[in-house]
Amino acid sequence: MLDKIMREIENSKGPLTTRELAKRLDIEESALEGMLEFLERKGRLSVYRPGEDCEECGLVSCASCVYRAACPRSEEGGDS
Repeated sequence: MLDKIMREIENSKGPLTTRELAKRLDIEESALEGMLEFLERKGRLSVYRPGEDCEECGLVSCASCVYRAACPRSEEGGDS
């Protein structure tokens, strides 16, 4: 399931909400949240939480970010 989550995120044309991703994967949103937290702890992705400052997200690479397509930082100079 974790690989399916990563594929869905990577193939997304833009930001996904947890609700939308859960619907696409046909799983409970609460179960997905736990899996996203696990992937985040393992460094496989970064989860954007509303109210966080994009400039201080601390990412090494925008490539693993769920919101890379909508992030002004990734548009300014690629994967910083």
